[in-house]
Amino acid sequence: MTTQPKPITVRILDKDYKIACPAEEQAILFRTADYVNRAMQHIKKNGQILNTERVAVLAALNIARELIENNAPPMPPRDNTAELVAKIDAALEQIEHP
Repeated sequence: MTTQPKPITVRILDKDYKIACPAEEQAILFRTADYVNRAMQHIKKNGQILNTERVAVLAALNIARELIENNAPPMPPRDNTAELVAKIDAALEQIEHP
């Protein structure tokens, strides 16, 4: 049974992001945020990239490549895409206007 999402805070590149997440999915969200944080820190540390948005895009591309190279399952159906885009837009809005 899925519970109502509650806002939790994850930290990525020294910034806090509140994300609504059902209680039973919080552990994987924390692991995912840690993975993204480490990927972004690695890119930022190993390059001269200061723009957080560019670091995020490069990290996303690297993570997607890892998934594809490891035979990731196919993309979710299109009907889930709108929800994912809305979540990404909200996260980017927080980056641009903390």
